Amino acid sequence: MTARAPDTAARRRRVLPACAGRLGRAAALAAALLAPLAAGATTREIVVDAPAPFKALLEKNLDVERAARLPEADSPDDVEWARLVAAAPAQAKSLAETEGYFRSEVTARPEPEHPERIHVRLVPGEPARVGRLTLQFDGELARAAEDGDAPARRLEAQVRKDWPLQPGAVFRNADWSGAKAQALQALRAQGYAAATWTATASQVDPATDQARLFLVVDSGPRFRSGDIVVEGLQRQPERNVRLLAGWGTGTPLTETRLRDYQDRLEKTGLFDQVAVIYDPDPAQAAHATVRVHVHEQSIHQAQVSAGYSTKSGRRIAVEHTDRLAFGLPATMTNKLQWGDELKEWDGSVATHPAEGFHSWILGLSLSRTQSTATAPNTSASAPGPAASAATGKDVVRAGYVRFGRQEDSNPLDRLTFTEFERSIQCTPSYCIDARALSLNQQNIWRRMDSVILPTRGYSISGQVGVGYAGGPDSAYGPYLRLYGRLTNYWPLGHEWHGQTRLELGQIIVRPGVAMPDAEQWRAGGEDSVRGYAWRSLAPTDSHGNVVGGNSLVTASVEVGHPFTSSLPSVQWAAFFDAGRAAPRFNDLKMARGFGVGLRWRSPVGPLKVDVSRGQEVHRWRLDLAVGVTF
Repeated sequence: MTARAPDTAARRRRVLPACAGRLGRAAALAAALLAPLAAGATTREIVVDAPAPFKALLEKNLDVERAARLPEADSPDDVEWARLVAAAPAQAKSLAETEGYFRSEVTARPEPEHPERIHVRLVPGEPARVGRLTLQFDGELARAAEDGDAPARRLEAQVRKDWPLQPGAVFRNADWSGAKAQALQALRAQGYAAATWTATASQVDPATDQARLFLVVDSGPRFRSGDIVVEGLQRQPERNVRLLAGWGTGTPLTETRLRDYQDRLEKTGLFDQVAVIYDPDPAQAAHATVRVHVHEQSIHQAQVSAGYSTKSGRRIAVEHTDRLAFGLPATMTNKLQWGDELKEWDGSVATHPAEGFHSWILGLSLSRTQSTATAPNTSASAPGPAASAATGKDVVRAGYVRFGRQEDSNPLDRLTFTEFERSIQCTPSYCIDARALSLNQQNIWRRMDSVILPTRGYSISGQVGVGYAGGPDSAYGPYLRLYGRLTNYWPLGHEWHGQTRLELGQIIVRPGVAMPDAEQWRAGGEDSVRGYAWRSLAPTDSHGNVVGGNSLVTASVEVGHPFTSSLPSVQWAAFFDAGRAAPRFNDLKMARGFGVGLRWRSPVGPLKVDVSRGQEVHRWRLDLAVGVTF
């Protein structure tokens, strides 16, 4: 032993300096790391190296990333920090699996020269895709389908068809949850309000990147209508509210039926709050009580509004509504509008809708309209000789009496009426007195995601009228009036949306028969062809005065985008319009206009501003429409 002592001592002399060197370097590194902390700043940093979809996911959800952003006072100690760094790869792999990537490779390493800076690197690999899907039904729906019930079989087939995670789709956790919720919603919308999943399973094979999905849904019983209980009525008759349901006891309570019932109640104008619900208690499914909660509008209501538009100038309007006219279930409305270009009184009495969803209406109107007497391009507006254009205004005094029946129901509104009307149009050169008696049918189809700011869907308006027209200074004769308007709304992606419009009109009448001004057409102005004055795109007579046309074509294309995603009600738009009214379709020469605009559905009323240029007038035009209701 004594002989070996010198060797041991020598070894100690060699080891101790080495250990001292390592300790010295560690102390220096620790001092370097702690120096910034002593100065009041943290040097910990996480650098995520991953493809774009995963980079944001990791930066938002990794625990170590959140810890690195904490202030010095809340920053974890070295032991906890080391634990978070060690756990980062497993956590990142779990986050990648939620996006359908089950074979990702993740590393978390400090930089050699800056140990406080941790690099997290993720390579996602190939996503897992749905390989096999098994979706089975149980409950009343399955039994009905097995018994050969065609609607039940169609519903099962539709749920399977609409299932988002079809074979070949990337299997993501969010899509998996969303698909299950969507399937249940589809069943509940058809009256299976107690539908629930009794078994759901997903198995992913990382070796093949294939996911196998297995699901069993119990539809539960189909809910059918029992009693209808109306709550909140004070003055309106309960019978009419019940009749607007449109179904009897035992009818399946589908989402569409309930929504249509609620819409019909809202369209009556008698209630400012409406809710149609039922209790989804499976024990009461065969005879579910439907509860209708309403809050009535006041019997008498008056409104005063003021506004301005380049179409009709400044205007003020006063409107009064009586919702129990003469003590009867009828609504009487009187509206007086007084503006620079348009002065009008409208009055109507309409019975409250009940059985059949229809109401009878009696309407009267008197108006005075003033517009330009010259077209922007006289030679292009009508064939034949044209004298120098007059410089005055043409004035139309008109009135009508109308009686008919209207029905408002989704998705179709119908109005059938007979009407007598008369107009006296005075140009700077002469006056035309015209009368007409007609029978008319007007239908409007609407399928839109929003009535106020639609971005998807369409609206179709169609009118057919037959009548007998003429005047004391012209011949009398029969006529046929046809009109159609199609408006489409298109989502273009990334909050962009498009809108197209096509409008066609034609009057078939023999020459020399005078037609009331409201029966004929004039184009130009907002909601027609922007860039031109209101009612200016129409035929001209031999004196250069604008008169109504028997043929009409207008078209429009518009794209728009919100200024910010958080405020979709404020949008900018760019548009192109074309159109004109003419004596005959063969005489049409389309006037074109283009421009940009602003739309804002403000709390006090709508605002619309368009800056447009008409190619025939060679100047820019500002169209402004704003209204405020008091």
